[in-house]
Amino acid sequence: MPSCARCVDRGRSCVYPPSRSRAAFSSRPLLSDALRGSVPRVENGLLAEVAGNTSSHTPNLILADDFMLDLAFPFMDSDFAAPSSLIQTPSAPATRADWFLAPETWKISHRVDTLADMPVGKETIKKYVAVLQSWFERWVTTGSNPFIHRYLYSVNSPAYVQVAYTTLASYIHRTPANTDTVLQIVEDKSNDLLRENGAILDRAGAEEWADGGEQDVDLFAQLTRLHALMVYQIIGLFDGDIRSRHVAEGHMAVQNSWAGKLFHSAAKALSNTYAVATHLVGCLPTPSTYSQQQWHLWILSESIRRTWLIAVSLSSVFLALQQCWSACPGGVMYTNRSGLWDAASATEWEKQCLERNVAFLQRFECARLFDEAEPADIDEFGTAMLDMTFNGELLEKWRDRSGGL
Repeated sequence: MPSCARCVDRGRSCVYPPSRSRAAFSSRPLLSDALRGSVPRVENGLLAEVAGNTSSHTPNLILADDFMLDLAFPFMDSDFAAPSSLIQTPSAPATRADWFLAPETWKISHRVDTLADMPVGKETIKKYVAVLQSWFERWVTTGSNPFIHRYLYSVNSPAYVQVAYTTLASYIHRTPANTDTVLQIVEDKSNDLLRENGAILDRAGAEEWADGGEQDVDLFAQLTRLHALMVYQIIGLFDGDIRSRHVAEGHMAVQNSWAGKLFHSAAKALSNTYAVATHLVGCLPTPSTYSQQQWHLWILSESIRRTWLIAVSLSSVFLALQQCWSACPGGVMYTNRSGLWDAASATEWEKQCLERNVAFLQRFECARLFDEAEPADIDEFGTAMLDMTFNGELLEKWRDRSGGL
């Protein structure tokens, strides 16, 4: 009698019920049609066909005299085709084993204007920058933050990351006497990182760099080099030093290119169910059970999703503050539910996935959380995305209705 990996891990015998006709299968919603698309069906434990829905609209620039900016925080519109979100109904657990790896979860979507949309102001953007800065500092002090998981570098911490980590620590603890030295180190190390990864000076006089590297780079290596570059960019773009800002502006094109390559590589590699586990080799600890393998794959994929969102926002938010408009590269799916990112074990993570609504949503579909979740149900990363995506008054009412959480 054949058996599946999950049953082997748990010491159970696989039970194969007699086949039934398609009409006898029960179905329940797994994907939402809250904003667009149809509701797929779960039949015999597998996701049925997802009906796509294509929408298009005219791109526009976000301009404002009073510094009111488009709410879609990295600010760009374009034609798109995006699937409905893989969020469960409030009572439905995550029953599909690869709910976070399915090909339809790797789409980059763009916003459709809704009643939740209103311009976001300069103070909101500055608050978001401060939140990001605090997250980078937390990585130095605790080894993790809302987009770098505590276990991501527990086995393998590449040289790029180690250099960026120590440089960031030096920057955080700089003094007035050594600030110039620290900022020079940031410049030198960031330029070294670009050169070692094939970037070239596109315009030498302006110190603007272009990505000249190959597409075929190991997935984990792509993630680590992007984390390293993000360290240098958060310092250079927002420190206030004129020279550092100039250098970081010249690196923005490479950062955006690396982020795009990483996400598209992940979409191709992690949605291949036959070889997906190979991407854990040399990355996270070797899983000993099926549950651990799924948890580690979620850690890797969720880290990539969250890193993409932060990386593409850095340049866009900087340009928004600089010139009062910017282009939005879009949004991707990520997990909003509090507790999953901080789960201490595969058992705890799996238990939460099976018992709770994981709120795995496209960023621009998260308005439904105002009706289906309490503020305490959303983790720190999800809260930051909500603050930079939706109407501030709507957020305030949601929090007030929930007791000000």
